[in-house]
Amino acid sequence: MNTITTAGDAQEYRTTMQEAALNFLQRHQGEHLADDGHLFDRAVSYLVNAMDVPTFMADRLVYLAMSELSAKPKPAPIGIDYGTGDSTTVALLHFSTGEKVLIPCRHLPLRLQPPTAQPAAAAAN
Repeated sequence: MNTITTAGDAQEYRTTMQEAALNFLQRHQGEHLADDGHLFDRAVSYLVNAMDVPTFMADRLVYLAMSELSAKPKPAPIGIDYGTGDSTTVALLHFSTGEKVLIPCRHLPLRLQPPTAQPAAAAAN
């Protein structure tokens, strides 16, 4: 019975440390947009130094966490705010910073035009 408890405890430890790695990756992925290798190294270092995870296990846990992170759909960093502007402009919205920039509707592809601007845009093309 003791070995079953020990195996369960080991699995729970690995799951908890993988969740810690995933949380670290989510918090810091915006700092490493072009270099996943550096993010991987930082996450391994975090597990080893802050969470006292053995190095051989930290590598595997971060690898699994990165696989889990990449499997999740990522939200688009930029969206269109049709409520800002007038009938000829829309705002591009950067979700992480909240910045908005007004652009003319004519610069958007037809499928992204606001519903009121589509007939006019189709006539112009």
